[in-house]
Amino acid sequence: MPDPHAEDDGEEAPPRPLGRLQAPVVYGLEVVGGLALAALLAITVADALLRSLLNRPILGGGDLVQVALVLVVASALPLSIAAGRAIAIEMLVERLPPALETAVRRLSAAVCAIASGYLAWRCYVNAGEAALFGETTMLLQIPYGPFYGALALSFALSAALFASGVLRPGSGA
Repeated sequence: MPDPHAEDDGEEAPPRPLGRLQAPVVYGLEVVGGLALAALLAITVADALLRSLLNRPILGGGDLVQVALVLVVASALPLSIAAGRAIAIEMLVERLPPALETAVRRLSAAVCAIASGYLAWRCYVNAGEAALFGETTMLLQIPYGPFYGALALSFALSAALFASGVLRPGSGA
């Protein structure tokens, strides 16, 4: 995370170096998210073209878009946190004395870790319930359970990343 007390020269700070365990996870998330985003693009464009040119939309195109979007979001959330790009309003925090700023950043990271952990648990429970009750998409009958599982994993990774921000010296998230 860039030093908020440093002069802003308009250039972005270099990304944080990845740890030995973090690098393969980030790479996997980038691959899954990128493939899901490409599929989302292809389905949307093909469906629009087929609908307007041939009056033959893709059967279940909405179902495919729905599940691809879940994978895009599930990948993007921990990636943005790992890159230090989580949305934050820093206008007030930057004006605090350094010791208080660090405390506020750590408290913020702790609250985000707890909230992400709760969302991971709820998605995990929902995955089990969706599998138990056989919840699926409308047309293609794609099961919801694995996608709730992907969200649970995403929120768990996000919680771990936020928690590491609480423990990291001199920063918050």
